[in-house]
Amino acid sequence: MNCDAFLQWMKTRTGQGMPENPEVRDHLRSCPACRRIFSLDACLEAGIQQAFTPHNLPAGLAETIDACVDRFHQAPPPMDLPRHARESSVKTDDPVPQKGDTENTGPANQSV
Repeated sequence: MNCDAFLQWMKTRTGQGMPENPEVRDHLRSCPACRRIFSLDACLEAGIQQAFTPHNLPAGLAETIDACVDRFHQAPPPMDLPRHARESSVKTDDPVPQKGDTENTGPANQSV
């Protein structure tokens, strides 16, 4: 078996665990790249299986979450920021200062 045949087998396989096919097992023993692919695929399958397995919640967890959500919705809305804090200090229609502009009156441009 070569790597292309192995990859085709991977696409069509339905079982989990070590393959029953002796050609596949021999190829996995001799090819580190395909062994890595097989290992990653096995991990992915295990993760998917666990994700779709029902789990019991710890006692009281759902009620605790509901209580937190209820408190959040009952809390007063956050204070509005003052107008000067809501507005940007940079206006998009202001011209970009150019070298030599004398209209800039910021502290860095004031003469002493």
